[in-house]
Amino acid sequence: MSGCVALTAVSAVPSALIGVVSEQFGGQEASFAYSMRRTIASIQASLQSMELDIDILEPQENGGYLIGFSNDNLDGNITLRRQTERLTTLYIKVRTNTREESVERAIIDLVEQRLKSLPAKAEFDKRSYQPLMKKPAPDSSRVAWFRPGAKLSADKSGKQDWLVVKLPSGKLAYLKGSITQK
Repeated sequence: MSGCVALTAVSAVPSALIGVVSEQFGGQEASFAYSMRRTIASIQASLQSMELDIDILEPQENGGYLIGFSNDNLDGNITLRRQTERLTTLYIKVRTNTREESVERAIIDLVEQRLKSLPAKAEFDKRSYQPLMKKPAPDSSRVAWFRPGAKLSADKSGKQDWLVVKLPSGKLAYLKGSITQK
């Protein structure tokens, strides 16, 4: 019963603590004998076929990626690690109020299936994505991509017309825009 109390308490806590508590829930891991580029394309196609989508794509210094996705019911994170040029490991966690193991498994299975049928040159389609910046300035470096209309945790940055967004890694990034309530 104490687990239920903790989850209820967490749902009322600001988003900064959600990541800390979510680390207590495991996820699922799978490795694929495909390149990072092709694996990301497969993840994007798989999520879209499930009426989900990549909300944030955050490159990592080690060549991997962190991916955030959500809808009104689910929140998920995917970590991609490059083992070799042709071996990519995916770690996924999906949750509502509890961990959703069957959803994790369904996404992994569909990613694996899509990898087999994607063209060899397939890659992440960023045409409908916009950059997240390192600093609140248009000439700042890009640190991630986000999908406009995605459910993001954003706050005013203190600089006019700029919002601060928490990335899947916990780092902060900036985008030009305003907060809208849905």
